[in-house]
Amino acid sequence: MKSDMDPFLWNRQNEPEALAELDQRCFRKCWKLQEYIDLSRKKPFRGWFLEHSEKGPCAFLVFFLIPPEVQILRMGVHPEFRREGLASRMLDELDQEAIANQSHSLWLDVQAENVPAVELYKKSGFTEIYQRKGYYQNPPGDAVLMKKNLHEVAASRSDEY
Repeated sequence: MKSDMDPFLWNRQNEPEALAELDQRCFRKCWKLQEYIDLSRKKPFRGWFLEHSEKGPCAFLVFFLIPPEVQILRMGVHPEFRREGLASRMLDELDQEAIANQSHSLWLDVQAENVPAVELYKKSGFTEIYQRKGYYQNPPGDAVLMKKNLHEVAASRSDEY
């Protein structure tokens, strides 16, 4: 149950400029504005923010909603807000959105060397499907392809009521 004092608000406006700006604050190797503009022109594109009521945008999630699947493209949390559960909160919200849109699974790939992210996704219910050797170029590395079955999420949530 959320507290009435929750300082975080959702913004689901698909704003390429704001996504690119927050991406720059979250990552050393950020996506460029033009990449976000190009993605935003695609029908399945979604770009969400969590905004702090006083400090502005602090986390974002970019994905394609293509029922029966969702593909997570990018997620970032501003360094000042890391370790506060915002990434888990975004993933939980995405579960709800995906289920509401009759999606059955979430997919993503993550750099294998990004152990904190891999662990976050596993904790959220993702399982490793495959490793793509040499997938990333800058910086070089392997990709871990992960999947989350939303039937299990929906079943566990219906058990709560």
